[in-house]
Formats: sequence, C-alpha cells, structure tokens
Amino acid sequence: MRTGLIFVAILALSGCQLTPQPVAPEPIPEPLLEAEPEQVILPEPEPVKTPLAIADDAATLQAWVNYRAAMLNRINEERDLLNSETAQDDVWILKRTILQLHPDTPYLTRLRVQMQSADQLAALPAPLAALLSWDLVFNQKLLEAESAVSALTRLNAQQHDNLERLQKTNKELQKKIDALTQIEAQLNQPAPVKEDNNGQP
Repeated sequence: MRTGLIFVAILALSGCQLTPQPVAPEPIPEPLLEAEPEQVILPEPEPVKTPLAIADDAATLQAWVNYRAAMLNRINEERDLLNSETAQDDVWILKRTILQLHPDTPYLTRLRVQMQSADQLAALPAPLAALLSWDLVFNQKLLEAESAVSALTRLNAQQHDNLERLQKTNKELQKKIDALTQIEAQLNQPAPVKEDNNGQP
C-alpha cells in the first residue's frame, strides 16, 4: 500500500510538470509621444503697494490691514515717522488714532481716544469703520480689564492696611489680656500668713 501511495504521488507530480506553461503575451508597442512644448514660467509681478486712503475698496482695506500688522513690530519707529510728517490730513489722523490705541500707550490717552473715536468712525466709509471698530472693541475690553485691575489693586491695598491695623490692635489687646491675667493670678494667690516667732499665726 505504501508503494501504491508513492506511485500515485509521483504520477500527480509528473502530471503537473507535463502541463504546458502559459505563453507570455506579446509586448504592445508604446505609442510615440509627441514632445510637449515647454511651459514658460513668467515671474510674478510685484504687488503694487496701495497707498493708505480713506476709501472702502478692497485694496485700500488690505493696505490698512497690512499697515496695522506691520506697525505692531515697530511701534516707536511708526510714532516717530508720524510725528515727522507735515501733512496732517484724514489719513494722518486715522494713523494717529490707530497708534494711540496700541496697548503700549498710556491708559488715559487710550481712554480719551476711545471716547472721541465714535465721531471719527461715523465719518469713515462703512467697511473701513468696521475694520477699525475691531481695534476699538479690543481697546474697550483692555480699558475695562485695566480699570478692574486698578480697582482690585486699590481694594487689595485697603484690605492690607486694614489687616495691618487689626493685627496691631490685636497685639495691643493681647498685651492687655496678658497683663490682666498676671494681675488676676496675683490676686488669686493665697496671701502668705504671717507667723510670729512662736509659729503662731
């Protein structure tokens, strides 16, 4: 039986070897591609710098956004440039307002500008006024926060003074209590009985 099993296995294996191998398909010739014309890359034109103006077109609004972003890193230089300008037109006034709303500006100056800015915004075109109203909202929140911090600082100083005064009063009262306790202790001590020479009271 073992021999028969080996014989069947050999026949099966030889049958697998006798099957014809698949024929490889003939290669399909690739079509010749025509050369594409090279794309000419033109240099991008430099953007035209839009001057700051009181207008509501997109380029002018973008110029104001760029101005606000650029002056944040060089606030002192921008203040010097603004002070050196001789023409004090509407653009100059708006630049000054933006610079005075910067958080580095003293509190009272920013508060004054905040109060005066409503009239100035009313005179501007609506999109430009909307753009600058963000600065005013931020400034208002900053002013409120600074006022709250100032009020809390004053309250904290008052509480500190009250605490020191109460601690001083407490120390004085503690000294008086200690003195009264000593007097009471002396009064509660039995009086020494005086004896005569014979040991008689």
